[in-house]
Amino acid sequence: MIRLFFVAALGMALLSLVLDYFALQPIHSLRGSSKAVAHFFGRPSQHGVGSSDSMAARTNIVVVGGGLAGMSAAIEALRQTRHVAGVTVALLEKEARTGGNSGKASSGINGVLTRTQQDKDIHDSVDAFMRDTLKSGGGRSNETLVEKLVRDSTQAVSWLQGDFGLDLDVLARLGGHSFPRTHRRPDVNGKPQPVGWGIVSTLGRHLSELAGLEDARFKLITGARVIRLLPGTRGSVSGVVYEAVDADTRVIQQHSMLSDVVVLATGGFGGEGSRPHYLKQYAPQLVGLPATNGAFATGDGLGLATAAGAELVDMDQVQVHPTGFVKSSDPGNPTKFLAAEALRGEGGILLNGLGRRFVNELDTRDHVTDAMSRFCSAPDTRARHSGSAEEIRGEPLTAAFLVLSQAAADSFGHGALGFYEKMGLVSRAEGLDGLAAALRVDQAVLHRTLEDHDGARDSGSRDDFGKTVFPQRALNPPASSEDKSQARDYYYWAIVTPSIHYTMGGVRFDHKTRVLRASDAAPIPGLLAAGEVTGGLHGANRLGGNSLLECVVYGREAGRQAAAILADPSSA
Repeated sequence: MIRLFFVAALGMALLSLVLDYFALQPIHSLRGSSKAVAHFFGRPSQHGVGSSDSMAARTNIVVVGGGLAGMSAAIEALRQTRHVAGVTVALLEKEARTGGNSGKASSGINGVLTRTQQDKDIHDSVDAFMRDTLKSGGGRSNETLVEKLVRDSTQAVSWLQGDFGLDLDVLARLGGHSFPRTHRRPDVNGKPQPVGWGIVSTLGRHLSELAGLEDARFKLITGARVIRLLPGTRGSVSGVVYEAVDADTRVIQQHSMLSDVVVLATGGFGGEGSRPHYLKQYAPQLVGLPATNGAFATGDGLGLATAAGAELVDMDQVQVHPTGFVKSSDPGNPTKFLAAEALRGEGGILLNGLGRRFVNELDTRDHVTDAMSRFCSAPDTRARHSGSAEEIRGEPLTAAFLVLSQAAADSFGHGALGFYEKMGLVSRAEGLDGLAAALRVDQAVLHRTLEDHDGARDSGSRDDFGKTVFPQRALNPPASSEDKSQARDYYYWAIVTPSIHYTMGGVRFDHKTRVLRASDAAPIPGLLAAGEVTGGLHGANRLGGNSLLECVVYGREAGRQAAAILADPSSA
């Protein structure tokens, strides 16, 4: 009897070890390398079933979060340690898919002195980019962090273009920038190429290929929600505890993973939605606003870091983007599709419900949002895509019209604009009379508004709202009698509303991505952070295009620092 009990117990222990082994295997060993890419983007990893594992797995570097910052960190760590035998890296992502909010980015990534700028004869400078970023931050940005962001931006864009073959040759000048420096992808055969998704999908394929290599240096585990950092000696971090969750976020099993370094790249807290925690605590005035974030942006890394002794900074600084699309068929939806800032960067203008401009469209996001709050009540509910007079319930209290002339639409690109039209977010009106009818505004007032804009543009003067850069004319030119049959006299318009977009606050860190302790501002050994989970870089407001940039710059830096800690643990 005792012998049978011993055999059964041994069998259960071996089964537990086998289940854990398969839970932590690279993708190719579970399903075959030919399915690695599909798994990377859409299928949860296979986890064992049970209450907890009996033996902790071991890896050298754990990256928590599969957005652009986490991907960049994992790739750089693998490259930095490629000649060091036995080094392994694991990336844990709580969702079934990787990409995070990075995959939703639409305006582009900033870079100064890039090949693209040089090809277009744009005479930007490091100093100009730094001034713009520090000014946007309202005196709250850490200048050392900003300097690294700016100086490394050239290499960040080059890395994406050169190492991964990404075409980032379209430039726009977004709000608060003194030069065009925001890089995005051009349309291909009339089809839009979203910049955020293009970047994360490309890096994701690269990581999938690494996961399929026989040396098994890299493991990706999706459906892995980290719930605790493991403490080490002298206040260090020595690994993570994570829950394996299914597609319905039900916990299957709990695992421990020991490591030399943990990189937090878990994103911000702008997607808390109906269950606000950090928003309610630090920015209660914003609770209830719609958001452009995915529901996964819940600030997980903040709790993990503070439990390890980390300090939080600028938590009350939450960016409200002025232009989230209001969909006519679903105006009360709390999640808004972002109206890319490049729409205004390429010549789109903002009008209130009377058909008048009220702001410099290329001012910083916080100033544009503030102006909308002061001068724009929700437009007449009849002025929406269906043209119906039926009242829309749940419509935002603050909203404006975003209008693009034919020239602005051509400059922005009809691939992306056509996508917005198919989504029911943007409508087209023929001629100025058609636009006035669609917006339900006085045509004479509308004509005078657009004419005043173009007058300032033609004279090269500052307009009444302080605008000095006018990318395109707001009025379509009249067609001559000869080419009237070929003329394109269309205007494109949408209703937009302020939406929670980005959280500037987060874990205090230094330019080496080391997380700093609240008690003495010293680095917490073995703990690094990158991306939106961090605070101190953007201050009171983030410039458009700096989010993807910080993910690449500080994600790669975290990968380098993690490799350096392996080589010299005293550098932690």
